[in-house]
Amino acid sequence: MDSPAIVLTLRPLEAEAFAPFGQVLAWREGEHPRRNYAAALFNDRPAAKPNLRVQRTQPTTLPCSIALIERHRHSSQLFAPLSGGPYFVIVFPSDANGDPIVAEGIAFAARGDQAVNYSRDTWHSGFMARERPGTFLMLRWEDGTPGDEEFLTLDVPVTIRG
Repeated sequence: MDSPAIVLTLRPLEAEAFAPFGQVLAWREGEHPRRNYAAALFNDRPAAKPNLRVQRTQPTTLPCSIALIERHRHSSQLFAPLSGGPYFVIVFPSDANGDPIVAEGIAFAARGDQAVNYSRDTWHSGFMARERPGTFLMLRWEDGTPGDEEFLTLDVPVTIRG
């Protein structure tokens, strides 16, 4: 018997809805121009070094399908758009064993003025630009071992729609 299809519909990225997975970073009118400690950056490996990477990605057209997700057990991971364009943030809660609950995934539509910081151990898809090519900063602690990242191929691809 085939597994049922999983379809996630985009919703706006809002801090409260994203809170179980990490933090949304954005400046809001009326806030102080500086906000220290805006994200819960985390690393539990003394030998790991921060890797600040610049990465470019082509736009993703909806509907799209994802079959590979990832997590980082020892580090938070921050994505910040440099190009100012919108992008997708796809996350999955974990069960008591740490396995992703794929059917309960959430697809967020992020604005180009929002960054996200994934909490460690958060299952998520790779980042995807929307509408136009995107350039992003990524910050994660790495030590060059397999513990830097864990990938999982899904039994059933997840479809993302607008």
